[in-house]
Amino acid sequence: MRIHLWPVAISAFLMLSACSREDPAAPLKKWTFRFSTDAVAVKGAPEYELSRSVGMSAYLFDDGAQPALPGYMWNGEVVRKGAGWNTAGSYASPAAGKSILFQAYYPFCPQDDTGPVRLADSSVPGPLTLEYVVPSDVSDQLDLMTGESDVLSTDEELEDVAVTLHHRLSAIQFVTGDIGLAGTIRSISLKNLYGQGSYRQGDAGWTLSGQTEGVCFTVRPGFVVDGVTLAGDPDGRKTVAGGEDTFLLLPQAIPDEARMVIEFEATVDGVTAVHTLEAKLKSRSIPEWQMGKIYTYQISVVSLALEYETFINDWEPGGVTDVHISF
Repeated sequence: MRIHLWPVAISAFLMLSACSREDPAAPLKKWTFRFSTDAVAVKGAPEYELSRSVGMSAYLFDDGAQPALPGYMWNGEVVRKGAGWNTAGSYASPAAGKSILFQAYYPFCPQDDTGPVRLADSSVPGPLTLEYVVPSDVSDQLDLMTGESDVLSTDEELEDVAVTLHHRLSAIQFVTGDIGLAGTIRSISLKNLYGQGSYRQGDAGWTLSGQTEGVCFTVRPGFVVDGVTLAGDPDGRKTVAGGEDTFLLLPQAIPDEARMVIEFEATVDGVTAVHTLEAKLKSRSIPEWQMGKIYTYQISVVSLALEYETFINDWEPGGVTDVHISF
């Protein structure tokens, strides 16, 4: 049995049908993939196929040693091809008598300083580590996932090797509660939160960086409230911001200064205006957002005062996605 010290998480499975042992001088071959149709939650809603590329790295090292550098593969892009998936590049078979470990993240980002995800350089030893700056525009925010395989021996027939993927962010959604007057929810903003940090594969949380003051994430649902809504009614809870309007933010202890700000257009005493409603985001019941959780805020507007309740669900719906790689 080979043991490595990096923690392994389990949820959505990325399956590798990997390498037969060949001479390293043999012609290069692409890795090919195919996915099952089991659900993976993306942007807070089930998606039956990964819609973007997967980034993958691999560590090759001596049996009994610890993984060091991702020298076998670093940020290899796995792209859809027909009904399956291929690596964009080609790779030689790993040498015999070695151990190999695969680590992946989703979605793939080219390392050209144009995207929000930056990987630790291939010369840096240790697990896959990435830095992420959360885009201000909610539509650009990523359903960031990472995962890894077991440590495998290149002396074995490597088929159907499982690489697990976990959601590494917190999903924030909004539904209606008790709203006492008709109007339109023009925007929802979450302010004074951490918007950048780094995550190392296997860690229980993020290392946050930067300031919180002035950091703001906004969605503009334009949700129309036709009349009085009551959360207790069978049809009382309506989704205001979910699906593509889901906030995907860094797990964090919610700062004391964090605020929820809602712009609500309504007619009061014959005057139509946009009212700015604000509430403190941190509460005794929800002092932090945890990784891989969906937080649903049920918002109520009573006498133009903003109130809310919060419901928490595991992001993982229990489905798995299988990816088979043949080499």
